[in-house]
Amino acid sequence: MEAAAIQLRPWRTADLDAVAELRNDLSLQRLLMARAQPESHDEVLEWLGRKSRQTDVEFLLIAKTEDDRVVGYIQATALDHRSGTADLGICLMPEAQGQGFGRQACLMFHMHLARKFGLRKLVLRVLADNARAIALYRQLGYRDVGTLLSHHRGTAMYHDVLIMEIFLTP
Repeated sequence: MEAAAIQLRPWRTADLDAVAELRNDLSLQRLLMARAQPESHDEVLEWLGRKSRQTDVEFLLIAKTEDDRVVGYIQATALDHRSGTADLGICLMPEAQGQGFGRQACLMFHMHLARKFGLRKLVLRVLADNARAIALYRQLGYRDVGTLLSHHRGTAMYHDVLIMEIFLTP
């Protein structure tokens, strides 16, 4: 899957350093509502292996087309083939944000999921104060479904979480 600036592709062992950089960016992982903690290369490799073995996950790296450098990853979890639904997650390196890579990756991934799995709908959760991500999702056609108040525990307090959805097929 390629577009002008990026491609979505499976991970390779050579990508371990880049994925470890993403997984060890604790402020980025907090934005993703992940349990932010440093991970060794072995732990990152195990995490990638688990992703690859899960039958209800589609996990792909986002790499620049020009040099194949990894700038993030995108995933669909909780794939429900019967209902045609999944949960979306995307992670971009801070220096890759604001360049259109996230938008391009989401559009490509939407088409990929609809084609490969027949998915008809994606749902996502985003911190309600992550205005930049919310703006992107709304531009892509996601709509607000609801807000979970004081739902995610951050470092020092609880945060509201916005739930959004998009239908991939009319």
